[in-house]
Amino acid sequence: MFLGTYEHSIDEKGRVIMPARFRSRLEEGAVMVFWFEECLAVFPRQEFEKLMAKMEALPEGSRERRQMARVLFGNAGEAVPDRQGRLTIPPRLRQMAGLDREVVVVGVMNRVEIWNRERWEESMRGGIEKLEQSGERLAEFGF
Repeated sequence: MFLGTYEHSIDEKGRVIMPARFRSRLEEGAVMVFWFEECLAVFPRQEFEKLMAKMEALPEGSRERRQMARVLFGNAGEAVPDRQGRLTIPPRLRQMAGLDREVVVVGVMNRVEIWNRERWEESMRGGIEKLEQSGERLAEFGF
């Protein structure tokens, strides 16, 4: 499980340091994708395979499935930390997610998200109110 929020910088080669507690789960192989709310997600390979299986279970004729598959898989790449625990973010993914220098690395259960720092802070504004609203909706599902 990935937990916590960490502020980091992207170096001139497009690398970002992964928190030490995240590295062991990513060393066995990981996949980096463009994700919701214009961030990047880094999935351990096993978690990405679960996501892929869910996508494959959707109807092939669904336009939404095809579009989502193209965005997720067409922009995905291997992501394995180097000896210093850094991941290299391809230029295309950096551009898509608006990542320049200052980023936030967030543990979100089964994945790591990499956010533009300003976008992360904006997404957290009003977060408590949104959490309360979401809690009420989740109660409908037995949460």
